[in-house]
Amino acid sequence: MLAAPYFQGRHKDSDAQFAGLVVLAAVLLLPALFPGKIGWLSSLVPLPVFYCLVNLGIQRGSIPVRNGIFIAAGAAVIFGSLPMLIFSLTLVPVGIAFSTCVFNKRSPVATGFIAFLVLAVSWLLYWSGLALLLQTNLYSTLLTEIDMGLHSGLMLYEDSAELAPETLEGVRVAVDLLRVYIPKILPAILISGLLITVWLNLVLGNLLLKKKDSKLTPWPEYQEWKLPDPFVWLVVLSGVMFLLLPAPLSTLGLNGLIVCSTVYFFQGLAIAASLLNRWSVPGLIRVPIYALIFIQTYGIIVLSFLGMIDVWADFRKLNQAGDKHNNSI
Repeated sequence: MLAAPYFQGRHKDSDAQFAGLVVLAAVLLLPALFPGKIGWLSSLVPLPVFYCLVNLGIQRGSIPVRNGIFIAAGAAVIFGSLPMLIFSLTLVPVGIAFSTCVFNKRSPVATGFIAFLVLAVSWLLYWSGLALLLQTNLYSTLLTEIDMGLHSGLMLYEDSAELAPETLEGVRVAVDLLRVYIPKILPAILISGLLITVWLNLVLGNLLLKKKDSKLTPWPEYQEWKLPDPFVWLVVLSGVMFLLLPAPLSTLGLNGLIVCSTVYFFQGLAIAASLLNRWSVPGLIRVPIYALIFIQTYGIIVLSFLGMIDVWADFRKLNQAGDKHNNSI
C-alpha cells in the first residue's frame, strides 16, 4: 500500500520522459526529412528541450533530450538527412539556456537576451563551419540569391500583359528600392530572425509550463513582461545616427531601429494581450484580432510604437505595482 504512490510517480515520470523523447525526436527529424514543406518546424526545437528540463529536472529531463537526439541522428543517417539535422541541433542549446535561467531565477528579459547570444554564437559557428567546408562566402551568396530573386520577380511582372503601365512602374520602383536597401538592412533582418525564434520559444515554453504547474517557472504571464526602461535610449541613439550622421553610421542606425522595433513589438503584443484581458474580450474574437495584427504591416508598426511609449504611459500599471519580475537581471 505504501509503495503505490512511489510507483505512480515513477510511471508518470516515465510517461513524461517518453512523451518528451517522441516530441523532440519528431521536431528534430521531420524538418530534416521534409525541409521544403516543414523546415520551419526546426525553429521550435528549443521548446521540448526547455519543457523536459524544467518539468522533469535537469537530471531526469536530460534523458529524453539525449535519447531524442540519438534517435533523430540515427534516423537521419539512414535517410541521408544528417546535414539538415545538424542545423536543427544548433537550437538545442537555446532550450538548455532557458532551463538554466529558470533554475537561476533570471527574468524573462534576461533569459531572452542570454538565449539570443547562445543562438547567435551557435549559428555563427554552424554557418562559419559550412562556409569553410564549401569554400564560399555564404553572406555574399545570400545577397546574390536575394537580388536574383527580386530581378526574376520583376521580369515576371514585366512579362505580364494584365498590369497597367502605372502599376508596373510602381512595381519597378519598389523592387529597385528593395535591391538598394536589403543589402544595407540584411544584418537587422537576420538579428530580428534570431530574436523572433528566441521570443516564440520562450513565450510558448512559459505558457506550457504554467499550464502544467504555475510554480515551474518564476516568471509572470506574458502579458506582464516588460523591457527595462533604459532600453529606449538605444532607440533614441539609433534614430540620431540614422537621421543626422553620414554613412556607414546612418546605416548602422537604421539597422538598430529595425532591431529595436522588433523587440518593442514583443512588448506591444504583451500590452495588447493585457488590454484584451482587461476588457474581457472572448477568445473567438481575439484570434482574428491577432491574425490582423500579424497580417497587416501597420498593425506591427502600431504595436512597436505602443511598446515604446509604454515606457512613459505604463499601460499595464506595472511600474506602480513594482515590476520585480521583469526589470531585475
